[in-house]
Amino acid sequence: MSGATLITNVMVLTEERVLDDASILIRNGVIAAMGEVPPEVAARAGRVIDGAGRIAVPGLVNAHMHSQSGTMAGFGDALSHPAFMWLTQAHTSRRTPDEIRLAVFLCAAQMLATGTTAALDHFPGQRFTLSDMDAVLSAWGETGMRVTLGMRFFDEAFDDILPAALPEELASRARAVEILKHHPFEALREEMPELVRRWHGREGRLSVFPAPSNPDRCSDTSLLFCAELAEAHDLGIHTHLLETRAQARIAAERHGSSTVAHLEDLGILSGRWSCAHAIWLSEADIALLARRGAVVVHNPESNARIGAGRMRTPDMLAAGVRIGLGTDGSGANDNLVMQEAMRAACLLHRADLADRSQWVTARDAFRMATLGGAQALRQEGRIGAIAPGYRADLALYRLDAPWWTPLNDPVAQLVFAETGSGVDLVMVDGRILFEEGRVTAFDAEGALREAGAMARSLAHRNADLFAVADAIARLTP
Repeated sequence: MSGATLITNVMVLTEERVLDDASILIRNGVIAAMGEVPPEVAARAGRVIDGAGRIAVPGLVNAHMHSQSGTMAGFGDALSHPAFMWLTQAHTSRRTPDEIRLAVFLCAAQMLATGTTAALDHFPGQRFTLSDMDAVLSAWGETGMRVTLGMRFFDEAFDDILPAALPEELASRARAVEILKHHPFEALREEMPELVRRWHGREGRLSVFPAPSNPDRCSDTSLLFCAELAEAHDLGIHTHLLETRAQARIAAERHGSSTVAHLEDLGILSGRWSCAHAIWLSEADIALLARRGAVVVHNPESNARIGAGRMRTPDMLAAGVRIGLGTDGSGANDNLVMQEAMRAACLLHRADLADRSQWVTARDAFRMATLGGAQALRQEGRIGAIAPGYRADLALYRLDAPWWTPLNDPVAQLVFAETGSGVDLVMVDGRILFEEGRVTAFDAEGALREAGAMARSLAHRNADLFAVADAIARLTP
């Protein structure tokens, strides 16, 4: 018991109810007991944390983000989706391993400070190398967070963001600088299994999924390979799905059906898939996703910021679709604060729905940000709740903050009132990663100091990419 941790006198927000003045016993990274803990057991704990005036909340799960965008907060207002995508490539390409690590630390510092303990990182934005992936996974390992890395790739054209007419001179410049260079399937077939071998399951906190950038940017051969790899190693598959109207149009032209129907026709749509955005779906698509058990990851703020559209959350809830919640990258959303994502998910449709029974409630959003995220990461039953047998991934919030006083409804106040600034302590696997306003797992302050120099270096190094990306962006409405 000397290695056990005991949190005492704490309010606990569970999936079904709120416990007052409870104790949480943590042993070997797992919640061993909760509620009343016998005095003789408490006396043998290695560390006792007084939780008086605090509420314990399950660690939030950011089920879709991009660490490569960690340096892009405040970037590019009022851009179209295509313009945003082209300029993002210039910001995130050609990074050194140290720069990849720095971006991870910036993201982790922000998420830990606001009570997020797990994330699905869709990385990178362009063709990866094994050294890129080693750098990003090593950095996530240092943060202490629970992270699934989606090995993002595309092996066919990124044509949903191409202008209607690209002058040959500009097309030639784009080829010369290799912006948005596709990833050959032959390389993917070797690299993905190798990364799974190196990293999947490392420290019990790191996972690796195949992750098409978007199924319509990928060949059927590569999609089938992702399904085979996932089946062989019991992995999930993560992707963007029908984020824009243009993607829906291209899918219909290419397949004669929606992307969702095409995945079904290939025989690979299943509960292994987690699909970010999922905006331009038909009734049949929604029913099919529900039937196959796929998880949809709602990104309400980034969808609104770049004008992509609104996910049909009320319809999906009614159909029984499993839903997680994400912030998207800092380039599209500016922050990684899951409390804001929960609030946005609740408020997005209310003005359009006279029947309040159809509204997304605070409890719905809380579930998306916890248990729904656990489903996206394929860790249901391990994370997303404070209960015996679950990993000890949780956050303590100060109840003396003005937005918690008086305490009326803990779930509603977490979703509608909390900003993340009330977080006092965060742990993953029972290890404290954030305490008293400071990240304890790694040098977050050093990362903040270095970020400005990194951005300036990239701007100079990628001047040719920025010139091409800006010229193409100006051709996209």
